[in-house]
Amino acid sequence: MLILPTDASVMTHHPALAIRESATVQLTGLILIVAACPVITAMAGSLETLLLAHAVSLLAGGLLLQETRTDHQTRSEVVRQSHFVVLHEQLQSRRTMGVLSFVCVALAFTLLFSLGGSSSLESIEATLRESYRPARAELIVGDGSILGVAAVVLLFVGVATQFGLFPMHGVLMNSFDTAPATIAGLSAVLQRCQAAIVLWKVASVAMPGFESTTHLLCLVFGTSSCVGGAILVCRSESLRSLVSTFWITWGGVTLVAAATGVMARHPTGPEASWQFPTGIETAAFAMLISSVALGMLVACDRWLALDDRSIDFVEDVTGLGQQHGLIAFSMTCSLLTLCGIPPLPGFWCASFVVGNSFLPGIESTEGPSLIPDPSVLVAASLLLVSLLVLTARTVSLLSLMFHHEPIRRFNVRSKRTAAGISVTVAAVLLWMGIDAGTMLAWLHTLLL
Repeated sequence: MLILPTDASVMTHHPALAIRESATVQLTGLILIVAACPVITAMAGSLETLLLAHAVSLLAGGLLLQETRTDHQTRSEVVRQSHFVVLHEQLQSRRTMGVLSFVCVALAFTLLFSLGGSSSLESIEATLRESYRPARAELIVGDGSILGVAAVVLLFVGVATQFGLFPMHGVLMNSFDTAPATIAGLSAVLQRCQAAIVLWKVASVAMPGFESTTHLLCLVFGTSSCVGGAILVCRSESLRSLVSTFWITWGGVTLVAAATGVMARHPTGPEASWQFPTGIETAAFAMLISSVALGMLVACDRWLALDDRSIDFVEDVTGLGQQHGLIAFSMTCSLLTLCGIPPLPGFWCASFVVGNSFLPGIESTEGPSLIPDPSVLVAASLLLVSLLVLTARTVSLLSLMFHHEPIRRFNVRSKRTAAGISVTVAAVLLWMGIDAGTMLAWLHTLLL
C-alpha cells in the first residue's frame, strides 16, 4: 500500500531543507566576496578603494570563520585570570583583531594621504619619487618623513593578522582549530593574498624613498614568523595545528624573500636580460607553492576525518601509507615542499632567498647599505634553521605514516576522487620543483 506523506511531515522536512540551502548560499556568497577582494585590491588606484576592499575582506572573512567552539566561564573564573591570559585571548579574538587591523590600515592611509597630498596611488608615487628618488642626487629633499615611516609601520601591523604573522598569529591558529578544514584553508590563502597585495601596492610600489623601513619591517616580521612557527611546530599535536604552524613559517619565508629584493638593484633597460628571480618574484613563488601544499594538506584532513571528530592527534594518521598510499604520497610531497627538500619547489625558494641575500644594495635615505647586508644574512640563516626544525617534525610524522601499523581503519569518502586529486597535486609539486624555471618565467612576465 502506498503511503503518501502528510502535510505535517512535509512541513517538518521543508524548513530544515530551506535552512540548509540558505546556509549553503550564504557560505558561497561569503567565499566569493573574500575571493573578489584581492582582485579589487590589485585593480585599485586609490586609497579609498584599498581601504574599502580591506574592510570588506575583514568583515566577510570574520563571518566566514565564525568560531564554533564555545567555552562558558563564570565571572569568578574570569576575575581569577591573569592579565596575560586575558590579553592572549583578546589577541585570538577575531573581532578585536579585525577592528585593530582596520584602524591601523585606516591610520596608515591617512598619514600617506597627508604625505602625498592625494589619495591616488599614482600621484603619491610620483610625489614621493620626486622628493626621495629624483633623477639627480642633488635634488633629494632630505630624509624620509616621519609620516611615511609611521604609515609603513601601521600598514604592516594592520595586515599582520590577515597575513598570519607572528606574534599576531592567534586568529589564524584559532581558525584552524575551530572552523571546518576546507573553510580554514581557503580563508588563510585568500586573506594572505589580500594582505600581500596591499603591502605590494602601497609599501613597495607607491612609497619610493621608504625602502629602508619596508626592508626592516619585512625582516622583523619575517624572521619572527619563521622562528615562531618553528617553535610552535614542536608542540603541534594534530594535523591541523601542524598545517597552521607551517603556514605561519611560510608567511615569514615570503617576507624574508621580499626583503632581499627591497634594497637590491636589478638591471633594467632593453639590453638587460632576466636571469635570476628578484625578491618579489621569489616571494610570489613562495606564496604559490605554499598555497598548493596547504590546500593538499587541508584536503587530506577532511578526507581522513572520523565520523564523530576531526583528526585531533598526529597519531591518527599512523599507518596511512599502508592503506592509502596515494594520499600518503601526496601528503609527503606537500610536507617536504614546506620543508624545502629537493627536488620539490620549496628547495628553490630557500636557495633563491640565500642567493638574493648576497646581492648589492642601493642607497637608502639613511645612507648606503652594506654589501651584503648583515641583517639579511642573519634572517636567511634563521630561515634555514627554521626549515630544518620543520623537517625534523615532518620526519617524525612520515615515520608514523609509513613505518608503523595503522591504529585505526581509514574510511576515505570518494576514494577515486581523493586518489585522483592526490596524484595531480603531487605531480604539480614535482613538476614545479623539477622545472622551476618555467614557473618563475611566468611569474616574471606577470609581475613586469
